[in-house]
Amino acid sequence: MVNSLAAATGQNTVDVLSLSWGQSEAQLAYEIKQGVTPAKYNQIMNLLFEQAAAQGISVFAASGDNGAYDGISGGSTALSVDTPANSPFVTAVGGTTLPRTYNVNKQTVQINKERAWASEFLYPQYKNQQFNGFEDWVQTFFAGGGGGFSRYNAVPKYQSGFSGVGTYDATRLWSFKNGKAKLLDKPVAVSGKAKGRNVPDLSANADPNTGYAIFITPKKDSSATGEWEVSGGTSVVAPQMAAASILMSNNTSGRLGFWNPQIYRFAAQTNSPFTVLDSRTNNTNLYYTGQPGKLYNQATGLGTVDFNKLDKLFNS
Repeated sequence: MVNSLAAATGQNTVDVLSLSWGQSEAQLAYEIKQGVTPAKYNQIMNLLFEQAAAQGISVFAASGDNGAYDGISGGSTALSVDTPANSPFVTAVGGTTLPRTYNVNKQTVQINKERAWASEFLYPQYKNQQFNGFEDWVQTFFAGGGGGFSRYNAVPKYQSGFSGVGTYDATRLWSFKNGKAKLLDKPVAVSGKAKGRNVPDLSANADPNTGYAIFITPKKDSSATGEWEVSGGTSVVAPQMAAASILMSNNTSGRLGFWNPQIYRFAAQTNSPFTVLDSRTNNTNLYYTGQPGKLYNQATGLGTVDFNKLDKLFNS
């Protein structure tokens, strides 16, 4: 990853970089402790992303698909965010789910408006489901858009003092003891303050249940004709943001550059291009929720994007 980013930034021939690869800060800490990853890995990555920003390259990174528990697939039950989405020099892209009607245990569950991506409203259906091992269980119960607070990077200047940054509302759904997870009979509402770079910056539909039709092209030497499947994840959303950035830059005389200092300024204006998802209820990434009346929350960041408005602001 370091070599690839160094090559991409050093060549300086692209306007946008999109990263769908990531790992949790919890996993990174473990690898550093084991000596597998250099102790200064985070600083090295930040320097490369800072170089990209200085050159006017827009960088987008997926925030992860395990909600606020980004390290859960590796066995970590602590709240954690994804790296490199944790870097202050990238635009971290989170996930939402769209309105849809579900049938859960013969009862209708209606999602009436776009909200943070998580699967907690389907838990009654999952309780009686059979799983093919730990990974299958995790990907079912802990599906959601990554978000929270970085333990490696401080709050960047563009987030400092911004409405909702550094504070949080949350709903605790799980308890963890001796590495085992237990779903609480009654969720617990919590709120507080936390330090560190807040993740994500913005969000879009990432839930596979409301996801995207993707055509899988067969290999050239295969007799298969290919097939359609419905997929999702923040790894699908990050390249969409990158593509939108390219389209908007076509209306300018050059690169749009590093988005974050610009979009946080736009979000504070009366003509904000963002729809804030600030509801305290039915709007969780398995821990963090919306913060009513605030412009930022750790489940969906600044919210979803009106690209027509954003294009006009970038090009005004």
